[in-house]
Amino acid sequence: MKCDFCHKNLAIYLLEIKDEKGIRKYSLCGECLQEYIKKFFQNAFSQDKEEKRCPNCGRTWKKIEETGMVGCYYCYSIFKDELGEIIKSYHGNKEHKGKIPKNTSKKEDILRYKIELSKAVEEEDYEKAAKLRDFLNKLNERSG
Repeated sequence: MKCDFCHKNLAIYLLEIKDEKGIRKYSLCGECLQEYIKKFFQNAFSQDKEEKRCPNCGRTWKKIEETGMVGCYYCYSIFKDELGEIIKSYHGNKEHKGKIPKNTSKKEDILRYKIELSKAVEEEDYEKAAKLRDFLNKLNERSG
């Protein structure tokens, strides 16, 4: 059987693509499969949000924006940066911190922010670290 892509070489692989159009099957030679895999990963991890597509379900970022729903569990990994920005816009942070008791002392607050500052520096998130440093300076001015 000939390759469905180049129509020259002997097909030795079966490729099944599952996306919004359903399941499509292709018989491929080794060269065409390598080229397909290369393009697949380039598209899956491209910086262009409009073209990025989940390799598991085929959902695009544009479709997620339109419907407000991811297509599968793998979408969370592929679109983590985009989803993180949306979560941050709603909650002010990408991580869930939980509720902070109202009776915590200022010393505990300062300690918690110092730990968060250290973590930001360790993760090389210098913008966040600078904001935390400035906030800590203001807290220290008020308490001391």
